[in-house]
Order: sequence, then structure tokens, then C-alpha cells
Amino acid sequence: MVRSFRLRSPWHLESLALAACRRFAPGAVAAAVAMASPLLAQTPPPAGTAPTAATATAAGAPAIPAAANPTGKKPQLVVDERVFEAGPVARDQVLDHTFKLRNTGDAPLNILGVTSAENTELLTHPTVIAPGGSEELRIRVPLLNDKPVALLKQLELHTDDPATPSIILELRVMSTEYVGVRPGYARWISVQHEKPGTISQHLAATDGQNFDVLKTTSPPAGVTAVITQVKKDPAGPKEWNLDLTLSDNPPVGPIEGTLLIYINHPKQSIVPIPLSGFVRPVLAVTPPSLSVGDLTLAAKQSQAFLVKAFSTQAVHITSVEHDLKGFPQATIETRTDGHEYKVRLEFDPATMPKGPFKGTLKIHTDSKNMPLLTVPIDGTIR
Repeated sequence: MVRSFRLRSPWHLESLALAACRRFAPGAVAAAVAMASPLLAQTPPPAGTAPTAATATAAGAPAIPAAANPTGKKPQLVVDERVFEAGPVARDQVLDHTFKLRNTGDAPLNILGVTSAENTELLTHPTVIAPGGSEELRIRVPLLNDKPVALLKQLELHTDDPATPSIILELRVMSTEYVGVRPGYARWISVQHEKPGTISQHLAATDGQNFDVLKTTSPPAGVTAVITQVKKDPAGPKEWNLDLTLSDNPPVGPIEGTLLIYINHPKQSIVPIPLSGFVRPVLAVTPPSLSVGDLTLAAKQSQAFLVKAFSTQAVHITSVEHDLKGFPQATIETRTDGHEYKVRLEFDPATMPKGPFKGTLKIHTDSKNMPLLTVPIDGTIR
């Protein structure tokens, strides 16, 4: 059966051409569009019908953006100074700068977001700038948080300006070290009760100026700081040594922070020294405690505790014991003699009474610095 169609207008023909995109082969689509295009170029759309992006393009006019302002008004972002050259600045300074933003368009300019660089504080920024108005974006850069090098701090500003949806603002600064410190950092990886380690720092002016060391901030627990003057050349400027010593019994855990040295150099007043590292115990047991909660025992179960020695000298487990009623005696398995052991504790339903339990597993060693490890254990047998 052959069906006939009446085309009411070229716009009706366009609908058929678009329908072909979904139903027919690419050759049929091309033929339909070719038929429709000459008529579309000459025939206006029906009254009250807004041309689509496709019809505007076919008629030779620019496409209308989907999000265009129906009034035709739009914002326009202008930045008076996109790049700020700060030049040489002492590395102990905090640099503040303000970028001025203007809206020269005839619609409000919305600031959608600001992406800032590392070690850059965004103090203030506008959210909306009225037509013909101006606002300020203010940033702060604490130079002590960066190395003394040429720094490039970039901020990306996101707006609803169709011509400038994003813009990069730059602050360039030469972070300058007028008093140098070498090596400029201290890092320890140590074990409690081992030989203490000292890391020496040498301070000298890079511009030949004399200066004195006034004081330092408090170092982390277990670290001491001693300052002495060094005068290599009697006619030259003063130089200084700072000895940072880790004690033989520092607390277990990370070493972190920044030691600040206060000086009276005419161009720089603070010298920072980053501190890092870790202090391990002579021995460690994993897990350090055990809480089993509610435990239903249908058969024997066991829990293993890994005991590891971090000291340079070998440490041996001599015995284990516990005060848990009904528990079998714990056993010791040597994995690496003098360095790594496994202690196993069994849960035996044949000997353990039901109800709550609480006690301590005790691990005895031949270390004079850590002769005993204790592991608290609790739970309930159902």
C-alpha cells in the first residue's frame, strides 16, 4: 500500500528530514536534508516559532547559544593587572596582593569559583560584580611555606562571562634567602634507646652582612637545639652552627614540625628548618590490644600476635603467660630469630567458661630496655 503525504510547509519538511535521522540510512538522511535546505533558506518560520540552532545555521545566520540571555545583555570581565611582578622578597615575609576586577558589560557578572595555588591564602573575593562596577580579589602568600626560589602563584577565576569563562591571574615573586642554612632540614629514622643522632646546620649571610642568632622556637619532644658562633675569618661576618640532637629516649611516633631561628639580619628575621622522621620502639606487638566482642565458639579458634624487634641488637622472647581463666597456654613461634616472633593464643570451647572475660597477655623478653610487653584482652563467650 502506498501512502501519500501533504507537506504543509518547508518547516514540516524539516521535521521529516530530522525524523529520517532516526529511521533510515545515512544516504536517505542526506537526501532529505538536501531537499529541505533550499526551501528553509528562503522561507521564514511560522509566526511565534523561535528558530533552533540548526535552522539558524541552515539560513546562514550564526547559531543562538542555548543559554543566551533573552535580553541580549551580558557581563564582561576586565582585569587591570593579570600578572603582578613582586620581584625579590625575603623568604620570611608574607606577601599580600590585590587584583582589581571590573565588569564593563551590561549584565551582572557572577564569580562562579576561584582555584588557588598551593601555599596561597584566598582572603577575599567577590561573588557578583554589578554592571559598570568593580571589586577586589585579595590573596596572601606566606613565603616561609615555600623554598627560596622563583615562585609562580596562579589563580584561576571562573565566571559567567561568555567571552571569558575562565581567566588566569599570576603573582610572580623571587623568594630570596639573605641568610642561608645548610643542609636546611633535619630528618631522623631512629629506635628508642639507640645512640642519639646529631644533625648540624650552618648559617651564613649570602650578602656579607653581620647578624646574630637571637633565639629559636621549641623543637619537638626528644630534640634539643644548641647554637654556637663560628668565625672562620676574623675580618669577615659572623657565621653560626646549630646542632639538632635526638635524645636516646625520645617518644615513639613521628617527628614533625618546623624549627624557626630568629636573627637580626637587616633584610631577614627568620630562618626555617623543617624537621621530620620517625622513632620506633625497641619492640612492638601487633595488635597491641584485643577486644573480641561477643564470640560464639563451636570449635577451637586462635589469635596470633606478631612481635617484632626494631633495635639493632637481637631481642628474644623468653616466655609468655596470661591471666585469662579457661584459656590454654599461649605458644611462641620463631619467624626470624632475635627479630620476629608470633605468639598464638587459643580459644577452646572445651575449657573456657561462657560469659565475659578480661585479662592480660604478658610477653617476656631478654631486652633490658623493654623486658615486658603487655596486651589487654577482653570479650564475651556465648
